[in-house]
Amino acid sequence: MKKHMFLLMAACLCSIAAAAPLDCAEPPVFIRGVRPLAMGGAFVGLADDQNAIFYNPAGITQRRSGQLTIFELPINIGDDIFSFYNFYDKNRDNLENFDSLPHADKVSLLDEINTSITKYQPRIRLGFPNTGFLSGPGFLSWGIGIFSQADLSFKMNKSLIIPNISFLGNVDGIGTVPLAHRFDSLPFIPGKMSVGTTLKYIARARIAEYNKSILEFENFDPLLQMGMGMGLDFGAMYQPFDTLNIGLQVTDFGGTPIVFQRVESSKTNEAREASTGVIYPQWNVGTAYIPSKIYYWPGRSINTLNRLTLAADLRDILNTDEKLLDDTFWKKLHFGAEFRWSLLALRGGFNSGYPTFGAGINLFLLQLEYAFWGDELGRFAGQIPEWNHQLSISMRFGQNKGRAWGKSAMPAPAKTAKTTEPQIAESVKPVTPEQNHSPAPAEAAPTEVTPAEAAPADSAPAEKPATESAPPK
Repeated sequence: MKKHMFLLMAACLCSIAAAAPLDCAEPPVFIRGVRPLAMGGAFVGLADDQNAIFYNPAGITQRRSGQLTIFELPINIGDDIFSFYNFYDKNRDNLENFDSLPHADKVSLLDEINTSITKYQPRIRLGFPNTGFLSGPGFLSWGIGIFSQADLSFKMNKSLIIPNISFLGNVDGIGTVPLAHRFDSLPFIPGKMSVGTTLKYIARARIAEYNKSILEFENFDPLLQMGMGMGLDFGAMYQPFDTLNIGLQVTDFGGTPIVFQRVESSKTNEAREASTGVIYPQWNVGTAYIPSKIYYWPGRSINTLNRLTLAADLRDILNTDEKLLDDTFWKKLHFGAEFRWSLLALRGGFNSGYPTFGAGINLFLLQLEYAFWGDELGRFAGQIPEWNHQLSISMRFGQNKGRAWGKSAMPAPAKTAKTTEPQIAESVKPVTPEQNHSPAPAEAAPTEVTPAEAAPADSAPAEKPATESAPPK
């Protein structure tokens, strides 16, 4: 009964959102790293670098040493922005002087907008220089990070008289503190388990301007509404053995409220009332595996030298509006791979059914990375695709000191094999007849005798222990 009452109250609150100072849902505050994006967005089970702060804080326990990010500058541009720019460049004069155009030209321009341009949603994301630190291995793995991101988009809407545009965007500043601990032994099951959390403080400025006529651009004064909030992310990672990870992440546990202040325009009479938006939780699971061999035929394989990583995620698995085992399954599925060789990393995968690929170059302190991927803006995969490019330039210490790979992931050779064989070979020596009939001491301490020190066969018998008297000559 209480559950039904809660659902009824939530539905009522959502239905009167226009009248009450409460928003039902707020876009998540999530920094998508260029490395996970190139791998199809699959990173919950991998999470061994600075991206673990947002993908799975438990993953920072995998680090073999600390990581210091002096700065990271990601730039993300959607494909639609190029198409829209070409249209605007071709029709700039007509758009700026639309009110004075002949009727036939107005109809022609509106027809082009309604049939082709309205399907575009140009989008750009800019990350201001992000910085952070992750500790090395220890009882408590920890870190600190300061991130910022501007996510801005606009869209031309269908119109019968005058073209109009909608502007949407968020500018986020995030302070984070990830904490994690690893249990090296577990009761009843083999392997290791890590648990972690990310404490985050959020400052958000949002813009939401709908259906603004192009004739209003001269006096356009967008309202920038400021909000603040605090939230918690949780993560867990199980390692049954060194090459396999299984991860779980809960973002914005319990919901993260963002409280926005009232704001009004200095040029117009428009105002935005104070309100509270909520970032709802997401439950994500993932796995990552480093295969030593890839079998392409029974009994035939390729040695990966432990440089290949395979990863897969299922995101937002408990969303009741978009159920996991429904037509939204492929939208929730993310999988990819990464192959690293020396300074170069090659990546690829599928993000919500759309292909992704990218590469990275690690030049000691300087890292250059690129990713191309597709996002799904609709309900199910293949409905409304959005293609994006992201380039990241960063300066960082400890870039390749995350999860062990390559030579560092190979098992160490046995140390006893080299010492046992020489000892056996040197201990088997020819025995003279005199030595064969001589009484052996009660306890002979093992001593290493080199061939140069061994007595010849026709020499006198070896000297007896000091406790026995020498035989008469």
